[in-house]
Amino acid sequence: MAQLDDRRIFEGVARLSYRDLRSALEFVHEASSVSCSEPFPQPAVDALAQLVRGEFVGYYEWDLSTRVGPLESVEAPPVAVPTEVADARSAYCFGYPLSILRWSSETRALKVSDFMSLRSLHRTDYYDGVLRPYRIEHQMRIWLDAPPGMSRVFYFSRRATEGDFDERDRSLLELLRPFLVALRERCALPGASEANRCDLTHRENEILGWVARGKTNREIAALLVVSPHTVRKHLEHVFQKLQVHTRTAAVARTFANPD
Repeated sequence: MAQLDDRRIFEGVARLSYRDLRSALEFVHEASSVSCSEPFPQPAVDALAQLVRGEFVGYYEWDLSTRVGPLESVEAPPVAVPTEVADARSAYCFGYPLSILRWSSETRALKVSDFMSLRSLHRTDYYDGVLRPYRIEHQMRIWLDAPPGMSRVFYFSRRATEGDFDERDRSLLELLRPFLVALRERCALPGASEANRCDLTHRENEILGWVARGKTNREIAALLVVSPHTVRKHLEHVFQKLQVHTRTAAVARTFANPD
């Protein structure tokens, strides 16, 4: 399955223009530098909305057992959801082609038009109760890795005037998905103790957080889009500042409970 995913991403990259690839790299650089917030950095969502445009773009985390509303949401722009829309979303969720109940572990970027025509969509209860109030005609979603029973998903919604999403939009999202997964994981890293946070730089704390999660230097380098040599030099500086000699000791000292 991983080989098929890699092949699909590679084929998608081949379809992207130089300008698109440059924009993707600029997004990675910009999103990597923002301060993390729960559940996802707002500036990263705003930047992604500029890369794959839609009237409504957002990130949701859902508990699949309840589906009453998202546990967490970061939107550009924020969207007010009336009670009747929330009730319709819960009642008709499974009948929607991009339902979180069907695709919570999917790695592809999917469009409504992959499954039905616009005319068929207009006949659904989900369209009447959830999409029509916002005049949404086209939607694309891409899911991130999530614990069992959870769904983490980005949605991109457009009205009729913007037209449907195309293969360029799909390829960009699938190319960026591994980075988006890594960025979400970074937001869940444990916080360093206040004293040691002052001693270490933001990047050093970030790298040490990945070490605490069991990542190798090569894996950390791939996540941060730097070289393994750079990661190694950062860790050498960490060891010097903390006066330790091993990765285990550095993690223990940095993330120790002050109580």
